[in-house]
This record gives sequence, C-alpha cells and structure tokens, in this order.
Amino acid sequence: MKKHYYLYGLAALVVLVSITGCSVASAFSPTETPTSTPLPTQTLTPTVTPTPTEIPFFLDSTVWNGNIQVPILIYHRFVPDYANTDATKMRLSDFKDHIQTLYDNGFYLVSLDDWLNGTFMVPVGKKPLIITLDDLWFADQLYINPDGTPSQFSGLGLLWHFAQEHPDFGYSAAVFSNMGDKYYGDKQVGEIFQLGEGDAWKTKLGETIAWAVDNGIEPYNHLYQHPLLSIMTSNADILWHLQMNDADTRYFLSKVGREDLYPKLGNIIALPFGEWPATQSGINVLKNYKTPEGKPLLAIMEAYNLGEQKMTPSIFSDDFDPFNIARLTASKYMIEWIVEQKDNIPTAQNCQLGPLDESQSTNLDVIQTAIHNAVSSQTCPEGVYNINGSVFEAKAGVVTLFKANMAGADLAQSTPTATVTP
Repeated sequence: MKKHYYLYGLAALVVLVSITGCSVASAFSPTETPTSTPLPTQTLTPTVTPTPTEIPFFLDSTVWNGNIQVPILIYHRFVPDYANTDATKMRLSDFKDHIQTLYDNGFYLVSLDDWLNGTFMVPVGKKPLIITLDDLWFADQLYINPDGTPSQFSGLGLLWHFAQEHPDFGYSAAVFSNMGDKYYGDKQVGEIFQLGEGDAWKTKLGETIAWAVDNGIEPYNHLYQHPLLSIMTSNADILWHLQMNDADTRYFLSKVGREDLYPKLGNIIALPFGEWPATQSGINVLKNYKTPEGKPLLAIMEAYNLGEQKMTPSIFSDDFDPFNIARLTASKYMIEWIVEQKDNIPTAQNCQLGPLDESQSTNLDVIQTAIHNAVSSQTCPEGVYNINGSVFEAKAGVVTLFKANMAGADLAQSTPTATVTP
C-alpha cells in the first residue's frame, strides 16, 4: 500500500510541475530568501515655464492711392418688364442687369455724404460706386411691404434684395426729392402701385422716408416742384422751393413720429433738369442755403452729361469742386463705359502698420508716425489712409490728419489738424 501512495504522490507532483512551469529540482530545493534589486536613484529637475514669444502687433488700414474718383449714376423711376420706358423710366430687369454687372466687376456702393466729406470706405479689393435717384417720392422707387421689407417691384427694394444676397455689394443710395408735385402710391396691386383712399398715402410716405433714412438711403433736395431754374428770375422763388421741400420732408416724418430723424437729414441739392439759375445772385441762393437745423450746403449735383461722361473726383483731388458734382445718366451704354474705365477707378488696398504697442493703437499721433514710416520704407504707398474712421493723407513726404469741413464752401480747404514730415 505505501508504494501506491508514493506513486500517486509522485504523479501529482509531476502534474503540479508541468502546470506551474517549475523544475522538479527547484521543487525539492531548500527555501531560498529572494534577493531585492535596488531601484536607480532619480534626480528631480525643476520645471521651467518658457517665456512666451512676444507677437508683434500690426494695425490694419485701408489705403487708396492714385487718381481717387468714382462713377455716380442717376436713375429716376422703375417699371415692370411689360411696361413702356422713356428717358426717366427703366425696366426693373434692366436695373438688375446694371447692378449685377457692376457687382461682377468689383464695385461696392458708398454713401454720397461719405464720399463728399472724405470718409468713404469699401472692402479691400473693391471699387467705389454711388447710385442716386431723382424726382422722389414714387412708390416704384421705394415701397415698404407690410412685413417691413421693401418691395422687389420698387427700384430701391430690388437693390435691397440684391444686397441681401450679395452683402459685399453694400446698400446705399442718395435720393433727391421734389415733394410738392405728386401724391404717393400707397397700394401695391400686383407689380404696380396706386393711390389709395383719403390721406392714408401721407402716413405711408412718412413710413417710407423713415425706413429709407434708417437703412442707408440719404434724402436730399431737388426743389419743391422741380422748377426750371434757368428761367426763374426771382431769388425769393428759388429760396421758397428749397425751404418748402425741406419743410414737407420733415412734415411727413412727423406724421409717423420720427422727428428724431431730422438731424440725420443732409443738405445737398440736385439741379432740376440739370439747369443752373440764370443769375449769380440766384446761384448764391443755392450755395448759401441752410437746412432748418442750420446745416450748410455740402454740394450741388449736376446731371445729364451724356456726351461728356466723366467720373467724379474725391475731395483729395486737385480738381474737386463740391458745387459741380458730375453724374452719369444710367443706361446700358453707360454701364459698359464704366466697366471699360474700371482700371482708372481706385481699388481699396490693405496695409499693415507697425509693429506698434497695442495699447497705443488708437493714438492718432502714433498712427500718423506709423504711416510715415511705412511710406518712407516703401512698405505702403502714398495715398489716403482710413483707420477705424480716422483719415490721413500721405503725400509728397507729408502725412496729414484729415478733418473734413461740412460747410460746402470750405470743403475743398478741409483743415489738417497735424502733419508728420521726414
């Protein structure tokens, strides 16, 4: 029996060795004390926070150089495509073709007021364009839908919808009204506009003018009943037409409680029929006219230069005359001419000024010096710099901080507030 137990025990030991991977010899060896392996000694190095690399600060500026000029287009009224046209009525589809062509060729709408006082801005890579309308207010020029958006069956409404689809075209127009020779169509019937009952049109017109001022449209003076000034010999009559037009504009705004817009109304005159008064005293009535708020005249717009088309220079040009602002009567031919001339119209450029201390990036003296340094080093060109609304002119080695004078008679002699020279 003891032999069997021994065999059974031996067999169990063999199985245990095969499972654990131990040798038989080690299984019968005396118990050994395990030897521990010492861990290597580690030297702790303190963490050093790296000094951040200082990023130089540069100030972006928009620069115009060369012959700074702009095409100013005149439109009047707009009709559906099935309607007849004449010298003052254009089909809406033709108008849309105009603005599409101008957009495709890199133009951007700027404010007439901004152009005249030198604060105009367009995105980098774009060219300036000004649209004007005469003989306001007709509903086919601007009509506001019940939802507060302009009707696409009105010219300025179509322009607004185009601008919503192409925000890099901008939305602005200068409109010249003769308030005393028409009613306003306050009802839209299909694609046309009609006069409703009673005095509802007065409220509608007030709402329309208010929407215009709130949304980038600038109302100006085209004289009350569109008189032919070349045969109007009475200075008192000329003054009456100017004053009545301004008074009626404010009356319609007051009908809808928008007296707050009075200070935003500017003072630019468009000559009816493009004709000047026959006498110098009559001309002086125009040039010396002030609005009810006391704003002096900023400019006088001419028109109808069909045979002598030309661009309008900026206030930075030697031949700028605020009392002789040229405009182009809109037509397919005129749009083609503008496109042909586009290389003669400046394109907004970007120039980085610096490096500067960012805390001084609004300091006009620092900016002025930075422009001078950039031009001197030929990093940036001479020209007109617009930096966050501040305008500088770099010309012939001198950098001038430009301050536009809103009085038309003094506009061409706008006063520099400081200069930087080499």
